[in-house]
Amino acid sequence: MPCTGFPYSQKSMDIKDPIVIIVSHSGGTFGPLACSNLLQSFSSSIFAVTSEWDTQIGKQLRSMYSDDLLSSRIFSTEVGVRPAEPCSVSVVATHQLLTTILLHICVTIISDPQFSKASGSIVTERDLQVLERCNQENIKALEEIVGVDTKGNEIHEKRSKTEQELRSAGDLWSEHILENAKAYIMTFIYVIGTVTSGFPLISGLAKAFGLSGSEGAFYIIRFLDACIYFWLPQINITILRLFQRRNLRHRMVGRTVVVGDIPWVAQSAEAFLSKIFACSYSIAGLNVLSGNPADHLVHRHTHRVVRGSLLVCGRPDGRLPALTSLEASTCLSVNQASSIQSLGGTCESITIGHNKSKLPLSHKAIYLKSHRPLFLSEKILDNIDAHEDLVRQRKEKLKEEQERQKKKGPLSRTASYLMETTIGRRGDGSFLELSLSRSRQAKTTRSSASLLGAYVNLERDARKKRAKNKDIQQAEHVSNVIDSMVKERQGIENTRRVFNGIDVDGDGVVSLEEFIATYQKTDVNISKEHLQQLFEEADIDDSGTLSFDEFLKVARMPNLLAELGIKNRDSRGLVQVQASKERYFGEELRKHSQLGVNSMAMSQSQHFSMELYESRIASLQRFVAMTVMFHQMGMRVQSFFPKISFGLFGYRMDRTHSIMRIATTASPVSGADVRERMEELRLVLKIERSVQLIARSWKKWKLEEKKNGAP
Repeated sequence: MPCTGFPYSQKSMDIKDPIVIIVSHSGGTFGPLACSNLLQSFSSSIFAVTSEWDTQIGKQLRSMYSDDLLSSRIFSTEVGVRPAEPCSVSVVATHQLLTTILLHICVTIISDPQFSKASGSIVTERDLQVLERCNQENIKALEEIVGVDTKGNEIHEKRSKTEQELRSAGDLWSEHILENAKAYIMTFIYVIGTVTSGFPLISGLAKAFGLSGSEGAFYIIRFLDACIYFWLPQINITILRLFQRRNLRHRMVGRTVVVGDIPWVAQSAEAFLSKIFACSYSIAGLNVLSGNPADHLVHRHTHRVVRGSLLVCGRPDGRLPALTSLEASTCLSVNQASSIQSLGGTCESITIGHNKSKLPLSHKAIYLKSHRPLFLSEKILDNIDAHEDLVRQRKEKLKEEQERQKKKGPLSRTASYLMETTIGRRGDGSFLELSLSRSRQAKTTRSSASLLGAYVNLERDARKKRAKNKDIQQAEHVSNVIDSMVKERQGIENTRRVFNGIDVDGDGVVSLEEFIATYQKTDVNISKEHLQQLFEEADIDDSGTLSFDEFLKVARMPNLLAELGIKNRDSRGLVQVQASKERYFGEELRKHSQLGVNSMAMSQSQHFSMELYESRIASLQRFVAMTVMFHQMGMRVQSFFPKISFGLFGYRMDRTHSIMRIATTASPVSGADVRERMEELRLVLKIERSVQLIARSWKKWKLEEKKNGAP
């Protein structure tokens, strides 16, 4: 099929022997099946992520390797076939499986320096340790969000506070959706009652008070009754909103829900909510939209905001400096959407995230508890906030003490002053601080703008400190500089003698065999694999030997050799990444850092870990929170109609209007066309390989002819 409107196509993209991962829950949808068929002509490295092992794509991939029936080409989420389920369990299981695949790929890459060099990987073992710890702690967070533990038991009420807030928000929005249906029922009851009895509301009141005798009053009363009949639905909706304490200024029309978050969360949540209401009655239906608040949500949806629009937006964890600007952009989009007013009313926005700070224009902020340890930057900011809290408390206590002393005599004031100066103050005049190690974390809640400003100030102070240290180092005495240069030169000469001793054959370079033999003589506990890895890491030019400059770098890297010696590897040589056991992420980094290195500068090395946490863990928690809230909405609306109709009307929100219950979907392209295209691609691939083989053979023959001196 032509790739119209896309920057990539068969001609512009190199798809020669790529590694392909096809993600399909059912394993039988037309798109993934067609990709699997066509890509078999280009690549033999095709994998699939499906709901179970035996699917249509699985059969195709196993047919490629008929001699190996159980070849691990299929990654299964083990959730089984769920033909009509709104995408909740399937999405979460797929996302978690992809996280596990990512961890394994990263472990494989960092286990071999050649892989790291070839792939340009920036991931480190410390990053994977942080991700593994967050992945394990994620189970507790998800239990609190859904209100059920891993064994299916309901958790304690205190732990399920998050779930209660989500379901409360779902109940509120379900009332928004059901208000038209309830107003319709109230209108039906009023019309039936008043018409049957012959006494509309105003007429009945007028007759009760004896005001219907005159002819003028008769027409006025009938006019008022007619107005009530005309505006009865709006009157009933207003009564419902007053009784339920909901916003009176919302429009009395069908509702629109806008989901804002990163693309995969927003699109999956939109599909989940729209499928839940696929079978609902039109009087209780809704329109669902989605967008990325950091990208196009403002441009695509804010011009549609009216009174009563419902906006739910996931906030990235802006307490992490790598995500602070992203959260600030998200909050700006929510504020912009919430600031569009008409008749004093605007949209009703709810934010879901790990930052406790509530936006001033949002209706509600649902806080997701973080079960992970703090990152280093959070620890720094938390200590600053705790220090400011303690200083403020001491100032308040001192002020109270001074006011109390004013009421006492001079002798008591003198005694208090002596106690304060001898116990409560240091020599420099500053107050003694309470131990921060014993104080609980600061209760300060910072907005995204406050976090952004705080981190900018910390980074600016770190840069100033580095510049100051640099000036001090430049002002070092000349004799110290000369002394350090002499010592460095002596070290180089010593390294030269060691290098000449290792270079047995005297060719000016050290081979791998010479390198391993020498190091194993000095330390028999170092394995050959570790030394080979160190050799390949130092061999920058990939020549297979070490020059003196390359060997000099190895001699100056004792920590690298120590790190290689303590790494835990399995029988295949893969690094076994253990979850971080630090009290806060960066504790070991801070403990073993060089003297004078600023902590904020060290925290910048954790930015990639923060991005991994956001993309694999935090975003998953926000999606699950949205599904809990939307499920409560759908369940309340679904259960309403059987109750008011005594079981006569009703629908199931886990179904759709589609009557198809087969394992795949219809293909817009004929199967014969796909087969012919596959044969054509295979033929083109064979021709290209043949041409390349002939060209290589021709070049090889020409070189041999030149060597033999043929004319």
